[in-house]
Order: sequence, then structure tokens, then C-alpha cells
Amino acid sequence: MMNMESPEIGSINGQGDIPTARLRILETTDLHMQILDYDYFSDREATSTGLITLAAAIEDLRAEDGVTSLLFDNGDFIQGNPLADYVASRGIGADVHPMITALNTLSYDAVTLGNHEFNYGLDFLKNALKDAKFPVTCANITHLKNDRLAEPFLILERRMHCDDGTIRHLKVGVTGFVTPQITDWDKTVLADQIVTDDIVAAANRIVPQMKAAGADVIVALCHSGIGATEHSKRMENAAVPLAAVPGIDVVLTGHTHEVFPGDSVMASDAIDPLAGTLHGKPAVMAGFYGNLLGVVDMRLAWIDDRWQLRNAQARLQRGTKAKPQSVLQQQLSAQISDAHAATLRHIRQPIAQTDVPIHSYFANIGPDIAQHLLAKAKKTCVTRAMTALGRDDLPVLAATAPFRVGGRTGPGHYIDIPPGPLTLRDAAAIYPFANVLCAVRCTGRQLRDWLERAASHFATITPGAHDQPLFNPHSAPYNSDTIYGLRYSFDLSQPPRFSPDGRLSHPDANRVAHLSQGGKPVADDDCFVVATNSYRTNGGGGFGVADPKDILFTSTETTRDILIDHLRHSGHEALTCPHPMQFTHLAGTSAVFQSAPAARRHLTNNISHVGPGVDGFDRYRLTF
Repeated sequence: MMNMESPEIGSINGQGDIPTARLRILETTDLHMQILDYDYFSDREATSTGLITLAAAIEDLRAEDGVTSLLFDNGDFIQGNPLADYVASRGIGADVHPMITALNTLSYDAVTLGNHEFNYGLDFLKNALKDAKFPVTCANITHLKNDRLAEPFLILERRMHCDDGTIRHLKVGVTGFVTPQITDWDKTVLADQIVTDDIVAAANRIVPQMKAAGADVIVALCHSGIGATEHSKRMENAAVPLAAVPGIDVVLTGHTHEVFPGDSVMASDAIDPLAGTLHGKPAVMAGFYGNLLGVVDMRLAWIDDRWQLRNAQARLQRGTKAKPQSVLQQQLSAQISDAHAATLRHIRQPIAQTDVPIHSYFANIGPDIAQHLLAKAKKTCVTRAMTALGRDDLPVLAATAPFRVGGRTGPGHYIDIPPGPLTLRDAAAIYPFANVLCAVRCTGRQLRDWLERAASHFATITPGAHDQPLFNPHSAPYNSDTIYGLRYSFDLSQPPRFSPDGRLSHPDANRVAHLSQGGKPVADDDCFVVATNSYRTNGGGGFGVADPKDILFTSTETTRDILIDHLRHSGHEALTCPHPMQFTHLAGTSAVFQSAPAARRHLTNNISHVGPGVDGFDRYRLTF
């Protein structure tokens, strides 16, 4: 690792000026096939997302005199929206994958793989990568057929223009890491063709090899979030212990769609969310969908015939919707136009009708028809499967979670379907991922733990106080599961049993109350079947990992295809939507939260509009 403890640049021990040079690292992450500034889920132009909106910023930052720039992507680039699914459903063949075309056009220097790269199977991934004009690195994946998917590390040599007028060579070592759980989450499509290693163990093995190969600076592309400080085996979000590995100089992180530097990540001895450092090393996480660009500016000094890192600054930069578009943006638009138009024709196909509006403005706290529809589809499929297997002796429940619920994507990131046709686009908005459906046997005790984990999405509420924050700002809404087929309440005056990343924090806390099924209290040893997705089944989001013997069924179709099939066969949805969860009554108590201004059209008895919020949202009040 380069020394950042040396004296300031200038004169050292009276020996005159020290030659320096500037290196700039640029990061995109979790693009999820968002090439254009278009929201396929809402079928309208997007205001602040899309790789195309970052193109001008990338051009400008690269063009700055005296700076050598490297552009990396941190994974999850070929899956995540209807454009991605349309391309995958038709196959690539001899064509170039649209995202690979975009990355080639922007001249990326290297990429690593994210967990969603594997959703469509290895054959699709390899076919997509065949036309890449950039190298791919990932150090903790091994292909069992000796068919290498990615290089364990790269050495990128660059000419550095030093401030003394001399050009010197710099070797930048680049390596990548992906969440090791991909072999669990996509087990159906991967079929045991690859194995994964623990991120930190892989780094400890590979970094010395990079140093031996001459790396002056080592950059880790880490498709893994900022989680616990202490390392645990095969942890999903390992960016912090990875940063502690000797020899690593810069960490580019992702996967959890958070923003770093920024206050969405809690500070600790190892994490400085304002300075943007992990264990004192610069780190960035540039959101998702191309809404931000990560920038790490480094000053290198040439001392004793070797490079030393003198200082570094991590920051984030927003893209712009240039009008008129730059030449590069026009090129990107033209390259994607055919696939874009074909996708729009596809997703606008009607599949059912609804008599009532379907929205997700209050999805985490009250009746949500979108989740209700998804739960019905899941339950119907699993009930049929259990009957076919002769295992219809247990009650079938269905677990769901909301995905389009505002957050960092802004007040346009909600489901809002008026009465009338339901289309393929609407089904994709309700369930945007390509994972499969599982039927998992659970005891009543396991259900309680599942719901306690879901309840950690909410802040602790003080009885009798008004307008307290309702949500834990460090929790993702897609980890706030609802289990249909049960009735229960959350007592938010209790502390959460689990932290937002799933760690046990208050073992004796009990937020879940009045848990019942079919009018009967649920006992710890009662047994149920829960219809859920493969991601959650295998511990995704910090939930418990199902014992393999308790996985009674795994679908061959994706969960979204099951939803589409359900909607097509139902044809017409006239919905009433009882919600499984209620909040425990707390007299004289209220909490506030943000949702879109359009949510005012859908207020309920205990939700009222307060006024303008921040970033285009409005504030709402929940009365307990």
C-alpha cells in the first residue's frame, strides 16, 4: 500500500521540490441496464438517471489537463429493467449487447461483475462479454470447467505527466470482487458451474500477487456494500474489512445502492462518511441507475524512484441532461434506439384489467395492491406445487417486499397505475428482478424472526411524542417484508431486534405482536410453507438462510413470469386489499415520512398530508 503518512508535497528534508502527478479514478456502479434517461417501469422520460446523463461529466473530467483518468464499472450492468429482460429473452446471437456497446463507446478501462450479471445464466453472460473492448476482473470466482470468466487482477500501465515536465510510468493494479452468495441466489441457472470465495480471503491471496507484478497503486472494484466492520466468513457486504487488507489503496463499492461519501452510511472508527474513507482509504459508492459518478482524485509523488500516495479525495458528481446532447450522448442514443423502441412495443402489451388504482406511495405502512397481487400469484403457484408433491398439509403463506418506493431515485420512483389495462410494464414495476420462486417450510418461531427482521426498517417511536421519523434512514425498503396469510402488528415503541443489515442488536426485543393465522395465535412450533424468492431464501438482505431440507419447491419460471401468468389468467382484478400488518396503537403519538406529492390522492384515515418535503417529496404524517 502506498504511504499516506508522508510529509506534505513540496520540500522534504530541504532536498527541493518533489515531482508529483495526478490520478483520477471514476466509478459507475449498479447501472442495471439504465443506459438512456428513460424510466421503463413508468414508461416516461427519467429526470436524473441513465448512463447517458453521466457521459458529459465523464468527458469533462477526462479532458482536464494534467490528470490521468481511469473509468471503471463496479458491476450489475446487464440486468435490472425491461430493456435488459427484452434483450435477454431474445438472446444476443451475433449482435453486441446494448450495454456492452455503451461501455465500449465510453471507453471503460475495466469492469467487475455484480451478482445480477449471473441472473440470466453463464452462457448469456459469456456471450454478452465476448464483444467487450475492456478487460473484466473478478478475483473470487472460479469456473469449474476452467473456462475463465474474468481475470483475477489486471495491471494497467499509464503515462503520468508530472509537474516537473517529466513523463513517468505508473502501474495501476485493478482487481474485482462479487458477493459470494451468487451461487446461492442464482443456483437454478448457474447449476454448480462456478464456485465463489470469501471476498477478504480472496483479497489477501491476490493483493500480494499484484504487488509482485509491479502494481504501484491497487484499486479494488468491490461489488459488495458497506456493512459490518468486523470480517465474517462469506459476508455479503464486505467493503469495510476489504479496505483493511494491506496493499489496497482505493475501494470502489456498490451493490446496496447507497451513496458514499454521504450520510446514508453510519460513521464508525473505520468509516468516515463525510471524508469518504474506509480504514482511512478513499472509497466511493455512486448510487445506482447512473444517478451519480464516483470520483477519487489522487496526488502521487515520485520519491526514491517509486510512487507514493500523498493525498486523495473521494466525492460524487451528478450527471447532466445536456441540451443539445453532446456528440457522445447522441452516439449512445443512436446505438440503443432499435432495442429501446422494441422494448417499448413489448412492455406496452396489455395482460389484464384493474378497476382500482394501484400505487406504492404507502407500500411499507398500509394496504398495497401491488404486493397483494404478487402475493396471490406466489401463493397460487406454490399451492399447486404442494398439491402436486402431495405436501398440501401445511398452510401456504406468501412473502413480498416493495421495490418502487421513492428513496434516492426520487419522487417519480413509485408504482402509479390508474384503473384500466395492466401491461407487461406494470408487472415489471411490481417485480423487477429475474430470480425464481421458492417454497420454504418455516416454523412459527422462524416467522417471528423473519418479521422482526422486516420491522427493523422502522425507527423506534417514543409514545406520546409527535412527528418523529418513521423510517430508519439506514434501512432499505426492499428489506421490509410483508407476509400475506398472517395477521400481526408491529409495536414500534420497542427497539428493533435486528440492525438494518440483519445483525442481532437487541436479542430480547419483541416488536412483533398478535401474530395469528386463520384467527389462531401462531405458536413457535407451528409449521407453514412460505412462498418467497430465491434471493430471500438464501439469506439475501440479512434474513435467515433456509436449510436446504426446508426448500420444498423451486420454480423453473421467474417470479415475474409467474405474476404475469397469474394476471393473464385472472384477466380482471377488482381488488380489496386487507393488509396483514398493523401498528400497535400508541395514544397521542405520530410519525412523519416522505412520499411523492401525488400520494395526496390516496390518503387513508391515519395518514395525512403535512406539506413540502425535500428533493421534490412531500411530508406525510402517520397517527398511531
